[in-house]
Amino acid sequence: MPAQTKIQVRRDTSSNWTSTNPVLAAGEFGLETNTLKLKIGNGSTAWVSLAYVGSTVERDTLVRFYMEVI
Repeated sequence: MPAQTKIQVRRDTSSNWTSTNPVLAAGEFGLETNTLKLKIGNGSTAWVSLAYVGSTVERDTLVRFYMEVI
């Protein structure tokens, strides 16, 4: 039987994300529960400075991140 993997996304309201301003681990997802907007951490940038998934800046960041992994 294959191993089961559980993926859990960090989630909170946009105001709580902004007030705590955490640094997400590289590849860690953060979801705003009231806006359903998503950010992906890089291990060094605080929440308010991360771009939302789907923005041009975020796409460029994701490409660079995955090219480093490969």
